[in-house]
Amino acid sequence: MKEVFLILAFISLLLNSCTKDEPKIDPEYSLIGTWSNSGFEENAMVFIRSNEFTDNNCYRFNPDGTLIVRQNSGWCGTPPISYSNYPGSWMVINDTLIRVEASYWGGKTSYMLDVEEVNLNTLRIITVAAK
Repeated sequence: MKEVFLILAFISLLLNSCTKDEPKIDPEYSLIGTWSNSGFEENAMVFIRSNEFTDNNCYRFNPDGTLIVRQNSGWCGTPPISYSNYPGSWMVINDTLIRVEASYWGGKTSYMLDVEEVNLNTLRIITVAAK
């Protein structure tokens, strides 16, 4: 009986240590608006709310489900980088996942954004493959 308890305690400890941190999503603030990439923290891209696009990766999430993605205008990522705006759409999948479908210099793409944090000024996301 003691061994069974120890095994169950070990399994419980393993499962709890592998859980993902709760996202920090402030329900007062939404994705709607323009976001400009300001860098990386750990494994997430960090965006700041902006009034307009900058010469960087940016998103503009519109309330009607459309979006504009500002990104490289060609395949080469070596500076100097030229940026272009590409149309697309977005859809909420669940509390933290957003599906993005957008054009880019090579055609069309689809991927998911895992929202780690969103508040008045900051958006932290991890890009994951489309499901």
